[in-house]
Amino acid sequence: MSNDAVTGAATAQMPDIAAAHFIDSLFKPAHILVAISGGSDSTGLLAALAEQLKSSPNSDIALSAATIDHGLRVGSAEEARDVAAFCATLGVPHIVRRWEGEKPKNGIMAAAREARYGLLADIAAEISANLVVTAHTLDDQHETLAMRAARLREGEGGAGTGIADATLFDRRLWIVRPFLACRRADIRDYLMGRGMSWLDDPSNEDVRYERVRTRKRLAEGDIASISVPDGGVARAALSAEAAAWLDRHVTVNADVLCAIGRDGLAVDEAVLSYALSYLAAVFGGGSYRPGRERMRRVLDFIGEDRPGRRAAGGVVFDLRRDGLYLMRESRDIRPLVLASGTDGVWDGRFRIANHGPTTIRVEAAGASGWAKFAERLPKGAVQRARAVLPRIVACDGDNDTSVAIAPYLAPFDRFLTRFDLTFADRLAACFGREAYMPPPL
Repeated sequence: MSNDAVTGAATAQMPDIAAAHFIDSLFKPAHILVAISGGSDSTGLLAALAEQLKSSPNSDIALSAATIDHGLRVGSAEEARDVAAFCATLGVPHIVRRWEGEKPKNGIMAAAREARYGLLADIAAEISANLVVTAHTLDDQHETLAMRAARLREGEGGAGTGIADATLFDRRLWIVRPFLACRRADIRDYLMGRGMSWLDDPSNEDVRYERVRTRKRLAEGDIASISVPDGGVARAALSAEAAAWLDRHVTVNADVLCAIGRDGLAVDEAVLSYALSYLAAVFGGGSYRPGRERMRRVLDFIGEDRPGRRAAGGVVFDLRRDGLYLMRESRDIRPLVLASGTDGVWDGRFRIANHGPTTIRVEAAGASGWAKFAERLPKGAVQRARAVLPRIVACDGDNDTSVAIAPYLAPFDRFLTRFDLTFADRLAACFGREAYMPPPL
Protein backbone atom coordinates (compact mmCIF):
# COMPACT_ATOMS: atom_id res chain seq x y z
CA MET A 1 0.00 0.00 0.00
CA SER A 2 1.27 3.51 -0.77
CA ASN A 3 1.96 5.94 2.03
CA ASP A 4 -0.57 8.44 0.74
CA ALA A 5 -4.14 8.04 -0.47
CA VAL A 6 -6.43 10.66 -1.92
CA THR A 7 -9.78 11.37 -0.24
CA GLY A 8 -11.80 14.05 -1.97
CA ALA A 9 -9.73 17.20 -2.27
CA ALA A 10 -7.40 16.26 0.56
CA THR A 11 -4.39 13.94 0.66
CA ALA A 12 -4.71 11.39 3.46
CA GLN A 13 -1.53 10.45 5.30
CA MET A 14 -0.69 7.09 6.77
CA PRO A 15 -0.31 7.17 10.59
CA ASP A 16 3.43 6.44 10.72
CA ILE A 17 4.16 9.12 8.11
CA ALA A 18 1.98 11.68 9.92
CA ALA A 19 3.73 10.92 13.23
CA ALA A 20 7.17 11.28 11.63
CA HIS A 21 6.26 14.60 9.98
CA PHE A 22 4.88 15.91 13.26
CA ILE A 23 7.98 14.99 15.25
CA ASP A 24 10.22 16.58 12.60
CA SER A 25 8.17 19.80 12.81
CA LEU A 26 8.58 20.28 16.58
CA PHE A 27 10.92 22.74 18.17
CA LYS A 28 13.28 20.80 20.42
CA PRO A 29 13.50 20.03 23.24
CA ALA A 30 9.86 19.07 23.61
CA HIS A 31 7.67 17.13 26.00
CA ILE A 32 4.51 15.79 24.34
CA LEU A 33 1.44 14.90 26.38
CA VAL A 34 -0.86 12.57 24.41
CA ALA A 35 -4.55 12.68 25.31
CA ILE A 36 -5.59 9.02 25.07
CA SER A 37 -9.09 7.70 25.66
CA GLY A 38 -8.41 4.14 24.56
CA GLY A 39 -10.28 4.49 21.26
CA SER A 40 -8.60 3.56 18.01
CA ASP A 41 -7.62 7.12 17.02
CA SER A 42 -5.84 8.10 20.24
CA THR A 43 -4.36 4.62 20.72
CA GLY A 44 -2.96 4.78 17.20
CA LEU A 45 -1.57 8.26 17.79
CA LEU A 46 0.28 7.23 20.94
CA ALA A 47 1.58 4.04 19.34
CA ALA A 48 2.80 5.84 16.22
CA LEU A 49 4.57 8.57 18.20
CA ALA A 50 6.16 6.02 20.53
CA GLU A 51 7.34 3.96 17.56
CA GLN A 52 8.89 6.99 15.85
CA LEU A 53 10.66 8.14 19.01
CA LYS A 54 11.93 4.62 19.70
CA SER A 55 13.63 4.67 16.31
CA SER A 56 15.18 8.06 17.17
CA PRO A 57 16.26 7.73 20.83
CA ASN A 58 18.33 10.93 20.76
CA SER A 59 15.57 13.21 19.44
CA ASP A 60 15.38 15.29 22.65
CA ILE A 61 11.62 14.65 22.85
CA ALA A 62 9.84 13.18 25.89
CA LEU A 63 6.48 11.43 25.62
CA SER A 64 3.77 11.09 28.26
CA ALA A 65 0.08 10.19 28.14
CA ALA A 66 -3.04 11.17 30.07
CA THR A 67 -6.57 9.84 30.25
CA ILE A 68 -9.44 12.01 31.43
CA ASP A 69 -12.15 9.94 33.08
CA HIS A 70 -15.31 12.00 32.67
CA GLY A 71 -17.26 9.69 34.94
CA LEU A 72 -20.27 9.86 32.63
CA ARG A 73 -20.88 6.12 32.30
CA VAL A 74 -20.32 2.85 34.12
CA GLY A 75 -16.99 1.26 33.33
CA SER A 76 -15.06 4.43 32.56
CA ALA A 77 -12.66 3.90 35.49
CA GLU A 78 -11.91 0.35 34.36
CA GLU A 79 -11.29 1.56 30.81
CA ALA A 80 -8.80 4.12 32.16
CA ARG A 81 -6.95 1.28 33.90
CA ASP A 82 -6.84 -0.67 30.63
CA VAL A 83 -5.33 2.37 28.92
CA ALA A 84 -2.74 2.67 31.68
CA ALA A 85 -1.77 -0.97 31.09
CA PHE A 86 -1.38 -0.33 27.36
CA CYS A 87 0.82 2.71 28.01
CA ALA A 88 2.99 0.56 30.28
CA THR A 89 3.62 -1.87 27.41
CA LEU A 90 4.97 1.07 25.40
CA GLY A 91 7.04 2.37 28.29
CA VAL A 92 5.11 5.65 28.27
CA PRO A 93 4.31 7.35 31.63
CA HIS A 94 0.55 7.66 32.07
CA ILE A 95 -1.70 9.76 34.31
CA VAL A 96 -5.43 9.38 34.94
CA ARG A 97 -7.45 12.38 36.08
CA ARG A 98 -11.17 12.28 36.85
CA TRP A 99 -13.65 15.05 36.13
CA GLU A 100 -15.13 15.64 39.55
CA GLY A 101 -18.13 17.68 40.63
CA GLU A 102 -21.69 18.06 39.46
CA LYS A 103 -22.28 17.62 35.73
CA PRO A 104 -24.62 19.96 33.83
CA LYS A 105 -27.92 18.59 32.56
CA ASN A 106 -27.64 20.52 29.28
CA GLY A 107 -24.63 21.02 27.04
CA ILE A 108 -22.82 18.05 28.56
CA MET A 109 -20.50 17.51 25.59
CA ALA A 110 -19.31 21.13 25.55
CA ALA A 111 -18.84 21.08 29.33
CA ALA A 112 -16.89 17.83 29.08
CA ARG A 113 -14.62 19.35 26.46
CA GLU A 114 -13.91 22.38 28.66
CA ALA A 115 -13.20 20.14 31.63
CA ARG A 116 -11.01 17.81 29.58
CA TYR A 117 -8.80 20.56 28.23
CA GLY A 118 -8.55 22.21 31.63
CA LEU A 119 -7.45 18.95 33.27
CA LEU A 120 -5.00 18.21 30.46
CA ALA A 121 -3.50 21.68 30.85
CA ASP A 122 -3.11 21.12 34.59
CA ILE A 123 -1.38 17.78 33.99
CA ALA A 124 0.90 19.34 31.39
CA ALA A 125 1.94 22.00 33.90
CA GLU A 126 2.60 19.37 36.56
CA ILE A 127 4.91 17.29 34.34
CA SER A 128 6.38 20.23 32.36
CA ALA A 129 4.90 19.13 29.03
CA ASN A 130 4.88 21.99 26.54
CA LEU A 131 2.11 20.71 24.26
CA VAL A 132 -0.84 18.34 24.19
CA VAL A 133 -1.71 16.26 21.14
CA THR A 134 -5.18 14.93 20.38
CA ALA A 135 -6.18 12.36 17.77
CA HIS A 136 -8.68 14.24 15.61
CA THR A 137 -8.76 12.63 12.18
CA LEU A 138 -9.75 13.36 8.60
CA ASP A 139 -13.05 11.61 9.41
CA ASP A 140 -13.63 14.08 12.24
CA GLN A 141 -12.84 16.90 9.83
CA HIS A 142 -15.40 15.61 7.33
CA GLU A 143 -18.03 15.33 10.07
CA THR A 144 -17.34 18.83 11.36
CA LEU A 145 -17.59 20.36 7.89
CA ALA A 146 -20.79 18.45 7.17
CA MET A 147 -22.37 19.63 10.44
CA ARG A 148 -21.41 23.25 9.78
CA ALA A 149 -22.65 23.08 6.21
CA ALA A 150 -25.99 21.69 7.41
CA ARG A 151 -26.46 24.74 9.64
CA LEU A 152 -25.92 27.21 6.82
CA ARG A 153 -28.86 28.62 4.97
CA GLU A 154 -29.19 27.99 1.27
CA GLY A 155 -27.00 30.36 -0.73
CA GLU A 156 -24.59 31.13 2.10
CA GLY A 157 -20.88 30.54 1.75
CA GLY A 158 -18.83 27.51 2.72
CA ALA A 159 -18.60 25.84 6.10
CA GLY A 160 -15.30 27.51 7.01
CA THR A 161 -11.91 26.12 7.85
CA GLY A 162 -12.99 23.11 9.85
CA ILE A 163 -10.89 21.78 12.74
CA ALA A 164 -7.63 23.67 13.23
CA ASP A 165 -4.34 21.78 13.25
CA ALA A 166 -3.26 23.71 16.38
CA THR A 167 -5.21 25.63 19.04
CA LEU A 168 -3.92 27.62 22.00
CA PHE A 169 -5.92 26.85 25.15
CA ASP A 170 -6.31 29.38 27.96
CA ARG A 171 -3.24 31.34 26.79
CA ARG A 172 -1.03 28.64 28.32
CA LEU A 173 -0.90 25.45 26.25
CA TRP A 174 -0.97 24.51 22.57
CA ILE A 175 -3.18 21.59 21.54
CA VAL A 176 -1.94 20.04 18.30
CA ARG A 177 -3.63 17.50 16.03
CA PRO A 178 -1.03 15.44 14.12
CA PHE A 179 -3.57 12.97 12.67
CA LEU A 180 -5.88 15.53 11.09
CA ALA A 181 -4.99 14.18 7.63
CA CYS A 182 -5.28 10.49 8.65
CA ARG A 183 -8.29 8.28 8.01
CA ARG A 184 -9.70 6.22 10.86
CA ALA A 185 -9.63 3.07 8.75
CA ASP A 186 -5.89 3.50 8.15
CA ILE A 187 -5.27 4.05 11.86
CA ARG A 188 -7.09 0.81 12.67
CA ASP A 189 -5.15 -1.04 9.99
CA TYR A 190 -1.96 0.31 11.55
CA LEU A 191 -2.96 -0.99 14.99
CA MET A 192 -4.10 -4.38 13.75
CA GLY A 193 -0.88 -4.79 11.83
CA ARG A 194 0.97 -4.48 15.14
CA GLY A 195 -1.39 -6.72 17.10
CA MET A 196 -2.79 -3.81 19.12
CA SER A 197 -6.42 -3.49 20.16
CA TRP A 198 -8.55 -0.54 21.22
CA LEU A 199 -11.71 0.28 23.15
CA ASP A 200 -15.02 1.16 21.49
CA ASP A 201 -16.91 3.96 23.25
CA PRO A 202 -20.66 3.15 23.18
CA SER A 203 -21.45 6.87 22.98
CA ASN A 204 -20.06 6.77 19.42
CA GLU A 205 -23.24 4.91 18.48
CA ASP A 206 -25.64 7.17 20.39
CA VAL A 207 -27.74 8.98 17.77
CA ARG A 208 -28.80 11.60 20.31
CA TYR A 209 -25.53 13.34 19.42
CA GLU A 210 -25.33 15.37 16.22
CA ARG A 211 -21.87 14.08 15.36
CA VAL A 212 -23.00 10.45 15.56
CA ARG A 213 -25.97 11.14 13.29
CA THR A 214 -23.70 12.95 10.85
CA ARG A 215 -21.17 10.10 10.91
CA LYS A 216 -23.86 7.58 10.07
CA ARG A 217 -25.21 9.79 7.29
CA LEU A 218 -21.76 10.20 5.76
CA ALA A 219 -21.18 6.46 5.91
CA GLU A 220 -24.20 5.99 3.66
CA GLY A 221 -23.21 8.71 1.18
CA ASP A 222 -20.26 9.96 -0.83
CA ILE A 223 -17.75 11.31 1.65
CA ALA A 224 -15.39 12.26 -1.19
CA SER A 225 -17.88 14.97 -2.20
CA ILE A 226 -17.01 16.94 0.95
CA SER A 227 -14.48 19.64 0.19
CA VAL A 228 -11.73 19.74 2.82
CA PRO A 229 -10.26 23.21 3.44
CA ASP A 230 -6.74 24.24 2.56
CA GLY A 231 -5.37 23.74 6.07
CA GLY A 232 -6.32 27.27 7.06
CA VAL A 233 -3.98 28.96 4.57
CA ALA A 234 -6.67 31.34 3.32
CA ARG A 235 -7.89 32.05 6.85
CA ALA A 236 -4.35 32.80 8.04
CA ALA A 237 -3.86 35.17 5.11
CA LEU A 238 -7.13 36.93 6.00
CA SER A 239 -5.94 37.17 9.61
CA ALA A 240 -2.75 38.89 8.45
CA GLU A 241 -4.66 41.34 6.25
CA ALA A 242 -7.01 42.18 9.12
CA ALA A 243 -4.03 42.68 11.44
CA ALA A 244 -2.55 45.24 9.03
CA TRP A 245 -5.99 46.90 8.87
CA LEU A 246 -5.98 47.19 12.66
CA ASP A 247 -2.64 48.97 12.59
CA ARG A 248 -3.83 51.54 10.08
CA HIS A 249 -7.36 52.27 11.18
CA VAL A 250 -8.17 51.22 14.78
CA THR A 251 -7.54 52.64 18.23
CA VAL A 252 -8.73 51.18 21.53
CA ASN A 253 -9.62 53.64 24.28
CA ALA A 254 -9.70 52.70 27.98
CA ASP A 255 -10.26 49.05 26.94
CA VAL A 256 -13.96 49.76 26.30
CA LEU A 257 -14.23 51.99 23.22
CA CYS A 258 -13.07 51.02 19.74
CA ALA A 259 -12.63 53.81 17.18
CA ILE A 260 -12.33 52.96 13.48
CA GLY A 261 -11.36 55.72 11.06
CA ARG A 262 -13.57 56.45 8.08
CA ASP A 263 -10.97 55.13 5.60
CA GLY A 264 -11.02 51.81 7.41
CA LEU A 265 -14.61 51.20 6.33
CA ALA A 266 -13.76 51.38 2.62
CA VAL A 267 -11.79 48.14 2.40
CA ASP A 268 -12.38 44.64 1.06
CA GLU A 269 -15.57 43.30 2.60
CA ALA A 270 -13.99 39.98 3.60
CA VAL A 271 -11.35 41.81 5.66
CA LEU A 272 -13.88 44.20 7.17
CA SER A 273 -16.30 41.41 8.08
CA TYR A 274 -13.57 39.27 9.66
CA ALA A 275 -12.15 42.15 11.70
CA LEU A 276 -15.47 43.68 12.75
CA SER A 277 -16.92 40.34 13.82
CA TYR A 278 -13.96 39.66 16.10
CA LEU A 279 -14.00 43.23 17.43
CA ALA A 280 -17.70 42.79 18.20
CA ALA A 281 -16.96 39.60 20.13
CA VAL A 282 -14.13 41.23 22.09
CA PHE A 283 -15.99 44.41 23.01
CA GLY A 284 -19.19 42.48 23.65
CA GLY A 285 -17.50 39.85 25.81
CA GLY A 286 -18.56 37.00 23.54
CA SER A 287 -16.63 33.77 23.05
CA TYR A 288 -17.93 33.56 19.49
CA ARG A 289 -18.32 36.07 16.70
CA PRO A 290 -21.81 37.26 15.73
CA GLY A 291 -23.44 35.03 13.14
CA ARG A 292 -23.39 35.69 9.42
CA GLU A 293 -26.89 37.13 9.33
CA ARG A 294 -26.13 39.63 12.09
CA MET A 295 -22.87 40.67 10.47
CA ARG A 296 -24.62 41.04 7.13
CA ARG A 297 -27.00 43.55 8.71
CA VAL A 298 -24.07 45.43 10.26
CA LEU A 299 -22.22 45.61 6.95
CA ASP A 300 -25.37 46.79 5.17
CA PHE A 301 -25.83 49.46 7.85
CA ILE A 302 -22.25 50.67 7.32
CA GLY A 303 -22.69 50.56 3.55
CA GLU A 304 -25.70 52.89 3.74
CA ASP A 305 -23.28 55.52 5.09
CA ARG A 306 -25.88 57.29 7.20
CA PRO A 307 -24.92 58.26 10.77
CA GLY A 308 -26.80 56.21 13.33
CA ARG A 309 -26.52 53.25 15.70
CA ARG A 310 -27.16 49.54 15.43
CA ALA A 311 -26.74 46.80 18.04
CA ALA A 312 -25.50 43.27 17.36
CA GLY A 313 -24.00 40.65 19.65
CA GLY A 314 -24.24 42.90 22.71
CA VAL A 315 -22.29 45.69 20.97
CA VAL A 316 -23.36 49.14 19.81
CA PHE A 317 -22.11 50.06 16.33
CA ASP A 318 -22.14 53.88 16.33
CA LEU A 319 -21.55 55.25 12.82
CA ARG A 320 -20.53 58.89 12.61
CA ARG A 321 -19.11 61.15 9.94
CA ASP A 322 -15.55 60.62 11.14
CA GLY A 323 -15.80 56.85 11.52
CA LEU A 324 -17.30 53.94 13.42
CA TYR A 325 -17.30 53.42 17.19
CA LEU A 326 -17.90 50.14 19.04
CA MET A 327 -18.74 49.69 22.71
CA ARG A 328 -20.60 47.20 24.90
CA GLU A 329 -24.35 47.61 25.23
CA SER A 330 -25.25 48.63 28.78
CA ARG A 331 -27.89 45.91 29.23
CA ASP A 332 -27.57 42.31 30.44
CA ILE A 333 -24.31 42.93 32.31
CA ARG A 334 -24.33 40.57 35.26
CA PRO A 335 -22.36 41.21 38.45
CA LEU A 336 -19.53 38.94 39.59
CA VAL A 337 -18.77 38.18 43.25
CA LEU A 338 -15.19 37.22 44.11
CA ALA A 339 -13.97 36.01 47.48
CA SER A 340 -10.61 37.13 48.80
CA GLY A 341 -7.75 35.50 46.90
CA THR A 342 -9.83 34.45 43.89
CA ASP A 343 -10.15 35.70 40.34
CA GLY A 344 -12.67 35.48 37.53
CA VAL A 345 -13.80 36.91 34.22
CA TRP A 346 -16.43 39.63 34.43
CA ASP A 347 -18.80 40.11 31.51
CA GLY A 348 -16.38 38.29 29.21
CA ARG A 349 -14.31 41.50 29.01
CA PHE A 350 -12.12 41.80 32.10
CA ARG A 351 -10.23 39.37 34.27
CA ILE A 352 -10.46 40.54 37.88
CA ALA A 353 -8.19 39.25 40.65
CA ASN A 354 -9.21 40.02 44.23
CA HIS A 355 -6.02 40.50 46.27
CA GLY A 356 -7.77 42.20 49.17
CA PRO A 357 -9.02 40.77 52.48
CA THR A 358 -12.73 41.03 51.73
CA THR A 359 -15.23 39.69 49.21
CA ILE A 360 -15.92 42.06 46.34
CA ARG A 361 -18.67 42.59 43.82
CA VAL A 362 -17.86 43.63 40.24
CA GLU A 363 -20.60 45.45 38.38
CA ALA A 364 -21.10 47.92 35.55
CA ALA A 365 -20.05 51.42 36.55
CA GLY A 366 -23.05 53.17 35.04
CA ALA A 367 -23.08 56.93 35.60
CA SER A 368 -20.13 56.67 38.01
CA GLY A 369 -17.77 55.26 35.39
CA TRP A 370 -14.47 57.05 35.02
CA ALA A 371 -11.51 56.64 32.70
CA LYS A 372 -9.35 58.92 30.60
CA PHE A 373 -10.48 59.29 26.99
CA ALA A 374 -9.08 61.46 24.21
CA GLU A 375 -10.91 64.79 23.98
CA ARG A 376 -11.54 64.39 20.25
CA LEU A 377 -13.81 61.38 20.79
CA PRO A 378 -17.61 61.90 20.51
CA LYS A 379 -19.09 62.67 23.92
CA GLY A 380 -22.06 60.33 23.44
CA ALA A 381 -19.82 57.38 22.58
CA VAL A 382 -17.57 58.15 25.55
CA GLN A 383 -20.54 58.35 27.91
CA ARG A 384 -21.83 54.95 26.81
CA ALA A 385 -18.33 53.45 27.07
CA ARG A 386 -17.81 54.82 30.58
CA ALA A 387 -21.03 53.18 31.72
CA VAL A 388 -19.76 49.69 30.92
CA LEU A 389 -16.45 49.98 32.76
CA PRO A 390 -16.08 47.67 35.78
CA ARG A 391 -16.79 49.06 39.23
CA ILE A 392 -15.48 47.30 42.36
CA VAL A 393 -17.61 47.29 45.49
CA ALA A 394 -16.57 45.70 48.81
CA CYS A 395 -19.39 43.44 50.00
CA ASP A 396 -18.82 44.29 53.69
CA GLY A 397 -18.92 48.03 53.06
CA ASP A 398 -15.17 48.44 53.57
CA ASN A 399 -13.54 50.70 50.97
CA ASP A 400 -10.17 48.98 51.40
CA THR A 401 -10.05 46.81 48.26
CA SER A 402 -7.09 45.55 46.29
CA VAL A 403 -7.76 44.25 42.80
CA ALA A 404 -5.93 43.67 39.54
CA ILE A 405 -7.93 44.35 36.39
CA ALA A 406 -6.83 43.26 32.93
CA PRO A 407 -8.69 43.20 29.62
CA TYR A 408 -9.89 39.76 28.56
CA LEU A 409 -10.27 38.96 24.87
CA ALA A 410 -13.04 36.37 25.04
CA PRO A 411 -12.84 34.86 21.52
CA PHE A 412 -9.07 34.32 21.84
CA ASP A 413 -8.05 33.98 25.49
CA ARG A 414 -9.78 30.60 25.93
CA PHE A 415 -9.40 29.01 22.49
CA LEU A 416 -7.23 30.56 19.76
CA THR A 417 -6.66 28.71 16.50
CA ARG A 418 -3.37 29.07 14.70
CA PHE A 419 -5.37 30.48 11.78
CA ASP A 420 -6.20 33.63 13.76
CA LEU A 421 -2.94 34.12 15.66
CA THR A 422 -1.62 37.11 13.67
CA PHE A 423 -4.80 39.13 14.15
CA ALA A 424 -5.11 38.11 17.81
CA ASP A 425 -1.54 39.20 18.54
CA ARG A 426 -2.10 42.60 16.94
CA LEU A 427 -5.38 43.09 18.80
CA ALA A 428 -3.75 42.12 22.10
CA ALA A 429 -1.18 44.86 21.48
CA CYS A 430 -4.04 47.37 21.00
CA PHE A 431 -5.13 46.52 24.56
CA GLY A 432 -1.58 46.76 25.91
CA ARG A 433 -1.40 43.01 26.45
CA GLU A 434 1.46 40.65 25.74
CA ALA A 435 1.51 38.55 22.57
CA TYR A 436 0.07 35.06 22.64
CA MET A 437 2.36 32.08 23.10
CA PRO A 438 3.74 31.00 19.70
CA PRO A 439 3.00 27.43 18.55
CA PRO A 440 5.69 24.82 19.31
CA LEU A 441 6.10 23.83 15.66
